[in-house]
Amino acid sequence: MQTSLLVVCALLLIGLFLRATVGVFQRLYVPAAVLGGLVGLALATWDWKPDSPVIPATVIEQLRSWPGWLIAVVFAGLLLERSGKSFRDSMQGAARQGIVVWIIALGQVALGVLATWSMISRYYEVPEAFGQLIEVGFAGGHGTAAAMSAVYEKGPLEFPEGPDLAFFFATAGLLLGVVSGMVYVNMAVRRGWTRAGDVKILTLTGLEARDAPEPIGLGRIRAEVLDPLVFQVLIVAAALAAGIGLQKIFLILIRFLGLQSGLSAEVVGKVADYADNLPLFMFTLIGGLVVREVMHGLHLGDLIDPDSIRRVSGAAMEFLIVAAVTSINLAALEKFAVPIVLLLALGLLWSGFCLVVIAPRLLPRRYWFELGILNYGMSTATTAQGLMLLRIIDKDLASGAAEDYALAAPLSAPFVGGGVITLMLMPWLLGHFHQGLVAATLLLVIAGLYVVGAWMARSER
Repeated sequence: MQTSLLVVCALLLIGLFLRATVGVFQRLYVPAAVLGGLVGLALATWDWKPDSPVIPATVIEQLRSWPGWLIAVVFAGLLLERSGKSFRDSMQGAARQGIVVWIIALGQVALGVLATWSMISRYYEVPEAFGQLIEVGFAGGHGTAAAMSAVYEKGPLEFPEGPDLAFFFATAGLLLGVVSGMVYVNMAVRRGWTRAGDVKILTLTGLEARDAPEPIGLGRIRAEVLDPLVFQVLIVAAALAAGIGLQKIFLILIRFLGLQSGLSAEVVGKVADYADNLPLFMFTLIGGLVVREVMHGLHLGDLIDPDSIRRVSGAAMEFLIVAAVTSINLAALEKFAVPIVLLLALGLLWSGFCLVVIAPRLLPRRYWFELGILNYGMSTATTAQGLMLLRIIDKDLASGAAEDYALAAPLSAPFVGGGVITLMLMPWLLGHFHQGLVAATLLLVIAGLYVVGAWMARSER
């Protein structure tokens, strides 16, 4: 842990140096954390002597565990430092966001299955499950790829190469998603798609603040009692702990209600396992709201310093980005080529279509691109990558996009992109029905979801 922390700090410094000195990085608005992560990725794969990379494998394994809990820290601070939207607005935004995620995930399956049935299978011998790899690797990620390994080995489909290919897609999504995501971000900024068009591309070195430094927070308690920043960290920690507690309570209630309803212990266990897949960041977001309301109820709300909370969340994001990019596994990239390239292209084109065409029509107009680019990062790789792209144009996560994303997680995470439909329903359908029929059915469902989403967005149009 100690070595890993020092490595990440060094990579952040290298990224800052590159951003401050290389003009192309300034014009492309590439964050220092991304540059540091790419340098770390190169060092992790460069053997300075046989089988001895510059960054040891033990450090990489440590860094792979960071994004999950660092995302939870980021979301724990979101509702601590702002009053938030009304309950009605929050639920409506979450519902519309949930529909878009369903459209993205089901579209990845539909296009993959359709391409496999109509083109790929005519020239290559591939199994029925091949078309689902876009969703498994892109929207699902490495965690879903690992979960699908058992399905490929013991499920209704015989696909021994499935685990390797799924991990390949997850890895390729991380690499391609960040590059293409940066292209969309720069395009959006130049076309005024961001909130009120108030973000401008400038040639920033990142060091301008030396001439006009800005305060990064205010002290709410006296330093001789406890460092003011440490106190804000403790508030974020309380929100994180509250979120973990809410997750545990939720799982206990799922088991209790399942057993009380007369379901067998085996069925209840499976339901609880799926519920356990709900992301922790969804609970820590609510945990932050609980801590904030409790402090206000105790007349201690003025002790929360929004600027300091944003700095804590921002620091977690910087370390998260470096850890996620540095720890990408490139080994799978050497194993497969055609027809994987076709599915990769389809996956990227569909995610881009959803960002440029679907998002502005279904998501809240005030921040459709912010929420759309967060979805783009998720649908090509991970939530961490989506947040990284979002912070380029919404550095303090003030748009409301991140809250909608987290609140919508219960509407999508248990089902698509690694949920029960991904792990159970789709393999069963592909194993028992014609691929063309499955693709056509999914396209009809997507059309229905779009109609519902457009109806919900009618007031803004």
